[in-house]
Amino acid sequence: MAPADRPITPASVASTYKKTRVHNVTVRKTGNHKGYAWGELVAISGTVIPAVALPVLAVTAWSAGVVCLAQFTKFFESWLPANSTILITVLGVVLGLLVVFRTNTAYERYMEGRRLWGTVIVNLRNLSRLIWIGIHAKGNSRLTPHEYAQKCGAMNLLLAFASATKHYLRDEDDADYEDLAPYIRHIPEFSDTNLMHYKHEDGRIIALDITHHLAAYIAGVKSKDQIDANIQSLLNTALNALVDNFSNFERVRNTPVPLAYSSLLKQIVMIYLVALPFQIVGQVKWLTIPIVFLGAFCLLGIENIGGEIENPFGYDSNDLPMDAYCEEFRVELTSLMSRSVKINPEDWVEPYNIATVPEHYRKQHASGSNVEVVVDKQA
Repeated sequence: MAPADRPITPASVASTYKKTRVHNVTVRKTGNHKGYAWGELVAISGTVIPAVALPVLAVTAWSAGVVCLAQFTKFFESWLPANSTILITVLGVVLGLLVVFRTNTAYERYMEGRRLWGTVIVNLRNLSRLIWIGIHAKGNSRLTPHEYAQKCGAMNLLLAFASATKHYLRDEDDADYEDLAPYIRHIPEFSDTNLMHYKHEDGRIIALDITHHLAAYIAGVKSKDQIDANIQSLLNTALNALVDNFSNFERVRNTPVPLAYSSLLKQIVMIYLVALPFQIVGQVKWLTIPIVFLGAFCLLGIENIGGEIENPFGYDSNDLPMDAYCEEFRVELTSLMSRSVKINPEDWVEPYNIATVPEHYRKQHASGSNVEVVVDKQA
């Protein structure tokens, strides 16, 4: 291979490519001991407050105007029924059903995206293990430099698949990103010259093209007897699963909540909030303003959350941290590729003899299952 086409390790990325827009979000993890998160109570960044502040203030100002007219004039006395809450009662029932359905649907799409990313990482881990450890030269010989470069190139393609999938889900059509282009440049059609003209509009998808090259590599090493039929079957199964995951990603991204439904929900929420002060001003008077404020914040906030997380692949604060997923896999891949290609169990030293562990310690740390311990009785 020419130096420009040689595959590189994940740790040696050139800086001549387009910078990837970073999704600045703190990856929240569940701790072993969860107390009351006071910080989340007053948090603003990452919440719905910036998105709903203006409409909430507008609805509150509307309610203030209604209260002022009711308190200082006789404008409503002639036509507004006293103590009538029929309208908000009827709308409240319908609104509650719509909001619950909207929230559940959006969260289901969010969790489906997270489950798919988890499955993608599992399949990539399986492929990386099988390629790096399972592919080796025939007999006791070593891989040639060209074969070793091909092996590193296949490992690079695994990381490239994760990055290409991330960019595809974000509608980022260019391929010359710094977390993608360096890992596919060893393939002629993805060279620096060709990559500048590579567009999804041509009917090609980088992530799927990567799976085609991986399939060709698997077939090639099988023809050289560097893997047996079992390893080939496992590799193809994991590769097929990646394509299935990618297709499911497309399904989630390209099937939003119907416009008629989301539009109707917004309309009913606004009608409810506009009508609310008329229905309660006769009973609570000036308390109408804070009541409408709280109601608007809750309803508009819940509706906004549903709209934000229904597409969990973007750059919103609550979208999936796909950059973190790709970076974590890059670190794993770098660690794996820094190890010996061939792991030999014959190099193991004498293992810890579990039979010498005190009985009370074994009972304390056992999981409840019966474990059969095989002990070498030779002196």
